This record gives sequence, structure tokens and C-alpha cells, in this order.
Amino acid sequence: MEGLIYWFHGLKVELTSAALVSMTSHRQARFFSKEAGGQMFAKLSADHWRIEVATGPRHGDKRGRFHFWPNRKAEQEEINRFYEQGLEFVGDWHTHPENIPRPSRQDVTSVQNIVRESVHHLP
Repeated sequence: MEGLIYWFHGLKVELTSAALVSMTSHRQARFFSKEAGGQMFAKLSADHWRIEVATGPRHGDKRGRFHFWPNRKAEQEEINRFYEQGLEFVGDWHTHPENIPRPSRQDVTSVQNIVRESVHHLP
């Protein structure tokens, strides 16, 4: 699998093939497949974010066909570990059982909370 590149107002965001394989390997391809998710970690510069790692799912995550609730303690441990390796936490990911996924109200609220509660130096 090849990596992907997106441009956002002059910012190049690159998802490496390793990160994409990690996420796509948890697709909900069968009727009873459970949602899965994790975090994304990147090397950052002013105009280029290279997402190198996508984690998850982890022990302690709560997973079902239509829900994913991450183990927050395990997530913080991942953030600390990857930060020590020079990688910044840049976001969460999780699957949906739909062919064309739409974020739920809970998804939107979760992202808003993460942004509001995070302490970082990212643009």
C-alpha cells in the first residue's frame, strides 16, 4: 500500500504506508466486525507533518459493532512513549461499519474535547 499526501493551506500532511496499513487492517469488513481505533503520531515541521505511526486497538478498549471507547490510560502512555521517540500526537482514528463513514455526534464532541484539553505547540 502506498502512502497518501494531503495539502491543507500550505501544510503537507503525509500518511506513510505503515500508518495506513495499521488502520486499514482493522476495517469492519464483516457484519459482526467490531469498531477499532487508535492514535496517530507524526514528525512535524512548519510545513510538513509525516504521520509515521497509527496505534491500536489496545487492551482495555471497549469495542462493539457501533461503538469504540478507547482505554484513555493506555492512550496517554502511548503519547508519552512516542513523544520520547520524537513523535507528536496529532489525532485519533477509528473505524465505522458504513461504506461511507459519517462522524457521529459523539465523534464530533470527542474531537472538540481533545483539542480543548490538549497542551501542545501545534498550529
